[in-house]
Amino acid sequence: MVRYYKNYRRRGNAAFFGILGGIFVVLGVLSFFFWVRAAAYAFAAFGVLLAVLPQFVVFARYWLDGDILRYTCCGLPRRFDVKELGAAIVCTYDEYRRGKGFRPATFALNGGTATVPALCLFTSIDEDELDLCDTRTAARMTFRKEHVADMCLDFDFLRQLHESGFSGKVYVSEFIYTMYEPAFGRIFSDGEIEVYDRIPRKVKKLLK
Repeated sequence: MVRYYKNYRRRGNAAFFGILGGIFVVLGVLSFFFWVRAAAYAFAAFGVLLAVLPQFVVFARYWLDGDILRYTCCGLPRRFDVKELGAAIVCTYDEYRRGKGFRPATFALNGGTATVPALCLFTSIDEDELDLCDTRTAARMTFRKEHVADMCLDFDFLRQLHESGFSGKVYVSEFIYTMYEPAFGRIFSDGEIEVYDRIPRKVKKLLK
């Protein structure tokens, strides 16, 4: 079975924690030569942990094992039956950028840039709140009690999910749908997904 990466920017984050951990290891070595043994061991141990432990989160994966979604959360393995999922939201994948906060992840495409899509899975959602779910973080915060998992979307996985025992509804943000419409068309038939925008449903009803 194919396993997919949950996070998009892996090399940069892996290098950051590796370098930061290496700095503490070097401090530990220097402390050892200056006969500060306690500090040496503490720095070295912290440096190794800092370099190694975050990698389990940075390189976390997810996959389908029959109708069981397998993924990791905080480095720990989790599983969830897709039959119990009530909704899937496809929106913009955002990530924490040091010094900049959460920003949408993008990649170069034909001289321009394209936005990375995210897949957020929930036990249920309130459709009246979909206008708030333009990004992965916003969707997770809006339906935090119903949240199961979120990840960087791979369309092959989305096809597998669609063909599995998942019977929930799929919602796609208008921004992402416009950018990846052909990919969605190869997976879903007409009427199988609902495209939403930033205008609240209550406002739409008043405008009708």
